[in-house]
Amino acid sequence: MARTEKTVEDRREQIMEAALRVFAKNGYAHASNKVIAREAGITPGLIYHYFESKDALLKAIFEERSPQRILRSLPDDIPALPPEQFLRFAIRNMLTGVEDGKFMPLLQIYLSESANHPEVAPVITGMIAAGSHFMQGYLAAKMESGELRKTDPALVTELVIGSVMNMAMRRKVLHDPLTIKYSQEEIIESLVSLALNGLSPG
Repeated sequence: MARTEKTVEDRREQIMEAALRVFAKNGYAHASNKVIAREAGITPGLIYHYFESKDALLKAIFEERSPQRILRSLPDDIPALPPEQFLRFAIRNMLTGVEDGKFMPLLQIYLSESANHPEVAPVITGMIAAGSHFMQGYLAAKMESGELRKTDPALVTELVIGSVMNMAMRRKVLHDPLTIKYSQEEIIESLVSLALNGLSPG
């Protein structure tokens, strides 16, 4: 990577890290670019060189620190995997991605801000939609081929994603002992088993 490219990448990272700290402390609505710049140790005008607005900055943070980044680096043969392998792969990546230390602060910011500031909601719902679309397409294809029982692939997708998000929230935000006592692997295996039992063509 050229030195100039690395400098740009480092500066973007510096701004996003500062913005994340400011959003967490002040809330998205009350976080100005001036405050973010001060936190990053740069001039406010420099932020606009990398991000056209505060909304664009928040969107970049979600896109680069969320499980959605997994979709951009999936192997080409993922759609060809048998259902058990695919579900295990997808659920493991969703759970570990959501529980990642970089994503959970974003989720907490989203939850605290979305009720009063609807403009924040599309950022994370769009991210979830991308993952939903990918899994839904896989399930629909396997149902059509007879490898899975025919049902509503969209609903199945949302139930799987909802289960993962619920477990992650209870474990990492609420620190619920009823969920913390299970390892990630135990959760993954149980969700895969439940999904396969419900989708078995037999």
